[in-house]
Amino acid sequence: MCGICGFNFENKALIKQMCTLIEHRGPDDEGYYIDSAVSIGMRRLSIIDLNTGNQPQHNENNDMWIVFNGEIYNFRELGEHLEEKGHKFYTKSDTEVILHSYEEWGKDCVKKLRGQFSFCIYDANKGLLFLARDHMGLKPLYYYIDDEKFIFSSEIKSILTHSIERKINFKALDFYLSLRYVPFNLTLFDGVFKLPPASYMIFNLKTKQINVKKYWDINFDTFNNKSIDVLAKELQILIEDSVKVRLISDVPLGAFLSGGLDSSAVVAFMSKYMNSPVKTFSVRFEEGAPIDESKYSQFVADYYNTDHTELLVRFPSYNLLPELIWHLDDLIADAAIIPVYLMAKYAKEKMTVALTGDGADEVFAGYSSEYRAQRYELFKYIPQNLLDFSLKFYDHIPFHKMQLFLSYLYSSKSEMDRYFRFILKVPDEEKRNMIPFKTINMKQLITDKLPRNLDLVNKFSLWDLKYQLPSQYNMKIDKMTMAASLEARTPLLDQKIISFSTTIPSELKFNGKIDKYIFRLAMRDILPSTILKRKKTGFGTPVSFWLRKGLKEVSGSILESLEKRKILKSRYIKVVKRNRSNHLYMDRAWNLIMFELWYETFLENDAVKPIKF
Repeated sequence: MCGICGFNFENKALIKQMCTLIEHRGPDDEGYYIDSAVSIGMRRLSIIDLNTGNQPQHNENNDMWIVFNGEIYNFRELGEHLEEKGHKFYTKSDTEVILHSYEEWGKDCVKKLRGQFSFCIYDANKGLLFLARDHMGLKPLYYYIDDEKFIFSSEIKSILTHSIERKINFKALDFYLSLRYVPFNLTLFDGVFKLPPASYMIFNLKTKQINVKKYWDINFDTFNNKSIDVLAKELQILIEDSVKVRLISDVPLGAFLSGGLDSSAVVAFMSKYMNSPVKTFSVRFEEGAPIDESKYSQFVADYYNTDHTELLVRFPSYNLLPELIWHLDDLIADAAIIPVYLMAKYAKEKMTVALTGDGADEVFAGYSSEYRAQRYELFKYIPQNLLDFSLKFYDHIPFHKMQLFLSYLYSSKSEMDRYFRFILKVPDEEKRNMIPFKTINMKQLITDKLPRNLDLVNKFSLWDLKYQLPSQYNMKIDKMTMAASLEARTPLLDQKIISFSTTIPSELKFNGKIDKYIFRLAMRDILPSTILKRKKTGFGTPVSFWLRKGLKEVSGSILESLEKRKILKSRYIKVVKRNRSNHLYMDRAWNLIMFELWYETFLENDAVKPIKF
């Protein structure tokens, strides 16, 4: 795992400066290739081919160079095939396999790769840069372009070393306030974009034009009519293979273990193929957490005889926020960044690679129980015309909590409404009270993105997989593990599993009240019943506790600073500040606190290092 960066002109000092800012992504080595047309660089975290795998790497003629972040799990098979076609290798690394794949198949090389990746190939003969990102957006890739400059990097802070104007992208801010993350190709920085998942980009060094295309997509267009037992067995084989190929490593590896179905499945298959006990790590908070899964993680650790370590997160861990905001330059307002970072930092002392169970909820409709909860059935009897009429007076209701209650009623009528409430942390009607400019109708935007012919479960899975997962959860894992110089691998997000899952009928994913039904069936011969029958709980971070205790004073001053900027409406911020420890306002407060810290770090300061509370 590495960090990569580069631009379309010659400047050795600047490429080194860019690499220095992403050193945490690769503390083991650095490398550069510079000529009159380009400067590319990388920082390396050594995982495979420790002796000859340094980058940038080149082809036989030295007219193609590559910098690469990630892992290619089928690189040996591809390498053998390429050698049969006459390609000559000077390393044993997956990096060089990508380069020769590009030589052989051109832009279609990305269709051959199984793994997590972002890379840039400099093709001197054709005068272009070829950049690509993996199928599920596990590895980030950002870029900036104007009339003269093209700059790319694994992290935005590295791009900011160039003399570009730092401004807020207000459309992206609108998305962030609704979703807690910025989807699509946008970032909070005006002029800085991200290459979408499953996409490649060609930058013409002569014309300075870019061309972005998708090479793969998620489609729910064909459903499998095999028996449920056959589907469950095929899924089990796919998951087992996906875990097995991710055990390729020349350095120690282990797993993050919550004790839930997903991470337990990963640990089960790791235990089958590893010669020594799997190193597993879990985390729990000393106080204030709404959920404690430690007894389940210990149960799984005992069941599979792992070398288990439980990290106790002590108060006040929120003091890490300025540092973590610096790592999260593509901002997400997810408080779980704190325990993920701490676990990664602690695990790094014993290993360099960690497998995780992330992604199964999006793949197998694990969130369906949330928006299908029966407790909302009563609200469907409220006349729709009454709610529509009430919303016309929403902005004139004097008390904000009454507005929230009306929004709650309005978003409880149907499964679609409840799904919107689940993913939109601030409803559209409330957002008008926040933003002093015309806001995006998020419900309409999301509806337009979802095919009309899909049933609800697969509609929601499609949004989760294509937009929420890569922009929020995958970036949380990538940025926080890389902050600790640890590589994370997510076997349940393998491209083969994703493609297979889209053929499974929705009633086999969410069956009655059972979420991830087909996944549970696939693991029934592998996992103990205690884990198979566990209901989804999610990970509980004690945000409300923090806002009532040690973070109370500093959060107040942070919100006051945001109020003074006049970016958002003052009246709204005052309401949130006054009620920030109330569970109704907790997420809203956290969202605004994170944004203000991001603003101070990247727009008020030079972004070279974190700010301090």
